[in-house]
Amino acid sequence: MKEFTSFLGDLAIYISPIVAIIYLISFIRNDKIYKVFTIYLIAMALVQISSHYVGRGGLNKTNLYFSHIFYISQFIILSIFYLKLLSKKIIVYLLLIVLLLISIQFINDPSIFFRYNPIGMSFTQIILVVYSIIYLYKSLTNKGEFVIVNIGILIYLLSSTLIFASGNLVLDLNISKETRLVLVNVNRMLSIIFQILVFIEWYRNYRIRVSRN
Repeated sequence: MKEFTSFLGDLAIYISPIVAIIYLISFIRNDKIYKVFTIYLIAMALVQISSHYVGRGGLNKTNLYFSHIFYISQFIILSIFYLKLLSKKIIVYLLLIVLLLISIQFINDPSIFFRYNPIGMSFTQIILVVYSIIYLYKSLTNKGEFVIVNIGILIYLLSSTLIFASGNLVLDLNISKETRLVLVNVNRMLSIIFQILVFIEWYRNYRIRVSRN
């Protein structure tokens, strides 16, 4: 089981930069929404590779603080992504409010930087899930861009939130090691499925797309 968990973790990490590079190839000839999503893929790939190197890939040091970089960067970039897709100014206001609240949280308790932050992670992901649901509903009547990616975001973030929202669930010593491994495996498998859907989106709609800007 441990070997399988490590394999899934490594696979998810290695796939992410490959998909980011694929999107980067078509970066110039596609529109602003595509460019924002490509920046998201690149940022997430860099965070995951750096976290892997610090944690297991070479330094063997604690890398939990990368989780904060991950969910905050994810929230910022995907908020901009959905701002472009939905054209709702409230997304800007929510982005600023949530970033302010997270900043206050870190100022009041700087040690949280070295701990898992279930409140910050869950809250930002729930907001992104709401954006995803709204865009999914919108795309049912008016076909838009990144429909496949949006479904992937919805599945991955909703499932991830359910796994981690109850606190330090995966890190909780009150649950068995086997249960923690199952939850980790599910989350990593969902990450891989998300990357596959991202690739399918590119392959079907953006390989030869001409920029509309």
